[in-house]
Amino acid sequence: MKRKNVTHEALRRASMRSTRASAASENRSVPAGAVRSERVERFLAVRTQRV
Repeated sequence: MKRKNVTHEALRRASMRSTRASAASENRSVPAGAVRSERVERFLAVRTQRV
């Protein structure tokens, strides 16, 4: 398979779409205006630095 360069924005959109799909499969919902907490943002920043 040919490699593609994926933008940070595309990864963010994919993760949000995945989160909504996961919540929907468990009969939960993510509010439209949901905002990540500072702690979650720091956690994700550390994880993306490792990749």
